[in-house]
Amino acid sequence: MGRILRITCAEGVPERIDLAFQRPGKLLIANRGTGDVRIGYDTVGGTGDAAIAGVNYYTLPSGNEYVFDIAPGVGDLVQDQQMYFMSPVGANIIEVWIAN
Repeated sequence: MGRILRITCAEGVPERIDLAFQRPGKLLIANRGTGDVRIGYDTVGGTGDAAIAGVNYYTLPSGNEYVFDIAPGVGDLVQDQQMYFMSPVGANIIEVWIAN
């Protein structure tokens, strides 16, 4: 169950997804590209476009994966907002698996 998304990130163009967690599970984010990817939220500090181009983001280095526990209302991630991905240099591919 869940969703698997493959997102192609063009240089400097933020892409967004709605995490929309319905039940407990795992979130896997993998950077399959050759460069780093910035990941951010549409929250305090500006909208996703401004935040991810500025200082409110974290970096997912090339070839790395992050895994998070998820559930509605709990966990590391904000489940009711958009998550933005952007490649600061060159194009990249992000794989997102929402397993619930």
